Amino acid sequence: MKPENTVLCKAAIPEWELAVLDVFVRAAALFGFRKSVAMVYGTLYCSREPISAQEIQDKLKISRGSVVEALLFLRRLGAARVHLKIGERRDYFTAETDLKKFAQGFLKEILEPALEKADIRLAQAEEAAGAQTLPAESVDAAFARSRIAELTLWKSRFTEALPLLNELLNAK
Repeated sequence: MKPENTVLCKAAIPEWELAVLDVFVRAAALFGFRKSVAMVYGTLYCSREPISAQEIQDKLKISRGSVVEALLFLRRLGAARVHLKIGERRDYFTAETDLKKFAQGFLKEILEPALEKADIRLAQAEEAAGAQTLPAESVDAAFARSRIAELTLWKSRFTEALPLLNELLNAK
């Protein structure tokens, strides 16, 4: 991006909104979400009125594909909603500002499936480690078993934490 485009971009987005976008970008990085997802959510969050994908693209100066992908992901999480405008062909979007719903969507759509997949993969790892042609007490077999056991323990801890996280999110 050329320096003059950076100035135009900053001029198009108020300073308070840039600060809010930064908060969401940093939070997204903690969870491994793409920067574009955070920027799109932040734009929706800061918008008084429903906003179209084209308006988001123009405001953030990012690709149409990044905006569309981010909106699909945010809708799947329950973090963005579609608003239809009579007489308009395009969809308009708003943010789910109840961050509790956003967090619940993250747990349901991202964390729970990841833990289920981890169960399958860890079982496959145990089977593969046991099927190795190495002597059962070899250093490599012991190392593999110790690593798999450690991952299984952490997966169990995350699984046990899910009900607690849900309970925390549902507390008044």
